[in-house]
Amino acid sequence: MKRRTELQLAFLVMGLIVWGYGQRTDDSRLTWIGLGFFAAATILRFFKKRSEQESDEEPLDQDSNRGP
Repeated sequence: MKRRTELQLAFLVMGLIVWGYGQRTDDSRLTWIGLGFFAAATILRFFKKRSEQESDEEPLDQDSNRGP
């Protein structure tokens, strides 16, 4: 699972818990905070994916595969 997907799911779950608790206790501040987490999870969709060179893996050295 990609790091961005993990963050999206974490924000979504936190938002659901905080929003639900805010609704149950009739606390509008917690409701808005929960909605903020939902918005953060949605905004993460629009970030660009990293290119292959910027990934966490080390780049392959092209010169090491060539013979003498």
